Amino acid sequence: MVLKRALSSLFVLTLASGVLFAQNSRLKIAHTVHHGAITQTQKTPGNLQIIFNNMGPNSSNAYNDTTGYYILGPNNSVGLSEQWIGVPFTPRSNAHVSLLLVAVGWISGTNLVNVGLYSDSGGTVGTLLAGGQSSAIPTFGSCCQVVSINIPPTAVSFGTQYWIVASSDDTNAPDFTGVFESSNLETIAGDVGSTGWFSFTTNTPAAAAKGTVP
Repeated sequence: MVLKRALSSLFVLTLASGVLFAQNSRLKIAHTVHHGAITQTQKTPGNLQIIFNNMGPNSSNAYNDTTGYYILGPNNSVGLSEQWIGVPFTPRSNAHVSLLLVAVGWISGTNLVNVGLYSDSGGTVGTLLAGGQSSAIPTFGSCCQVVSINIPPTAVSFGTQYWIVASSDDTNAPDFTGVFESSNLETIAGDVGSTGWFSFTTNTPAAAAKGTVP
């Protein structure tokens, strides 16, 4: 297995007054309740190896479908600024990524989302290396289907950080309203008022990259 857990960090792009800028202090989070029967995460080709994965612990509990960061087009239904989200990963060996998986759930609007593999630029999202679109997006609050994007085999290097980004298509789906749902595996713990420890997810988005090594 060739993976390294994602850092508990995110990148968001919002559009305000016509200027694209990064901001971490105003990330908007969605909440809901689970609904419907559990559907196992779809299988991927057996010849692909895991380059990064924070989904799980299993295909019937692949992510937290009740919360996550909004993915929003400029004409979204919740009246918030446009918001894109990226999750970082660092390969443990040289590899070629050919499949991206993201736990994005649809709320409303045109059912279309962009998913891309990006380089890193000083600790945040850099240049798009490869990406695609999907209209096969499960409803927010359901589990555990994921958005699957095939990309041309794209080289990634050992020890170098990359990003998996979910974003809106502002031309073809400006009204997209969705959520990059949270990983079950990214947790922290707290103890408030010495009442005892409890653990909870960090809202780090659930995603995976698969391909071949090297």
